[in-house]
Amino acid sequence: MGIASWFLGIGIRAEVAAEHLGTRMGAVPLQWPAGQQPGSMVYRLPRDRSKRASIFSDNQTIIVNEGEAAVVIAEGKAGSALPPGRYNFEKGRITGALDIVWVRTGQQTIRWGVGNITSADGAQIGANGVMYVKITDPTEFNAQVIQGAITLSEAELQRFLLPRIQSVLRSSIAGWPAMALQTKRSEFSDAVTGALFQPMSEMGIEVVDFEVTEVNLPAELKAALGRGLVAQHGGQADLIEAQNAAQITQLQAQAAANAKLLEGMADVQLLGAMQQQGIDPLKMKALEALNTMAANPSQGGGIMGGDMARAQLFGSVAGAALHGGLPGAAAPPAAPAQLQATPAPAAPPAEAPAAAPAPLDKLAEYEEQLDKLVERVADGDLSEELFGKLSARLERKIAALSPE
Repeated sequence: MGIASWFLGIGIRAEVAAEHLGTRMGAVPLQWPAGQQPGSMVYRLPRDRSKRASIFSDNQTIIVNEGEAAVVIAEGKAGSALPPGRYNFEKGRITGALDIVWVRTGQQTIRWGVGNITSADGAQIGANGVMYVKITDPTEFNAQVIQGAITLSEAELQRFLLPRIQSVLRSSIAGWPAMALQTKRSEFSDAVTGALFQPMSEMGIEVVDFEVTEVNLPAELKAALGRGLVAQHGGQADLIEAQNAAQITQLQAQAAANAKLLEGMADVQLLGAMQQQGIDPLKMKALEALNTMAANPSQGGGIMGGDMARAQLFGSVAGAALHGGLPGAAAPPAAPAQLQATPAPAAPPAEAPAAAPAPLDKLAEYEEQLDKLVERVADGDLSEELFGKLSARLERKIAALSPE
């Protein structure tokens, strides 16, 4: 050993001796030493005389750091807990012994679990979770929990509190249906927190929060719950699909109705414009029907045996349909001579007297009958073949009665 190490050892021993002497004389404050018992929730002043004040000192200083509280036991009686700060105590020379317990007041985690409890609806269930606590009354905590122990770890506190927590849980769970415990955990946690308030406060402990991590339901109940969820979600999907289909159908019907309304409005506007121009819409419909008949001739050679007869027929019908339709319009021109379909009748004998002219009212009657035939064809009440026969007969009568 070198001279340096020897002097260093003397210095360390001198420092320790000075600390012990200062402590014995009451000059060094008593506190929870840094690094001493880090896993413990409490620190009790050791019985080692070199680490506590002597009975011959008149004053003793105590320091309580942040996150701690100190319980001073003088003459075997505990006083009120001391919050963080520096405190001086006067001691008697013979019987002035002080016993000090420092307690951590920060939040602590307590894990809990319980099983084989019958719920309100007769299901055997279990549960587990976490409870967060903190020390609010160190004096009661020292008397009820520490009870003279030198150290107290978080695991030891958990073992101490677990039977009391389980007792409250058994009585609480028995009043709840199993499904409610699964779906209403927040309400159940609040109920358990309220039930734990009194027994925990008697030990100087406050329940900060109570959480249910898992509720263990019977397998049959879990299967029933799963089937119910599947059916519920399936029913919701069907409902959404049906609602979408109904909305699509409604939109399609509305679109069709709007299109029909617009078409009807267009027809009304067209008819109004035609009437303003002096055109009879009904006669225009008749002409459209005649155009259709002309574009689709009947099989077998047409009407009245040839194209010339057909042209004469449609010319006459068109003229009758438009006659008088336009104010101030002249009557349609007569068909050319080559379109006169029916051959002229044979000339009467020279000795026969000339026929008297036809009355005008008979001619008007034939023309009116021809107009009615046109309207019936336009309405679809008269076939093309029958119309050809009737109209040809009327045309012959009109031609016979018309003046030269």
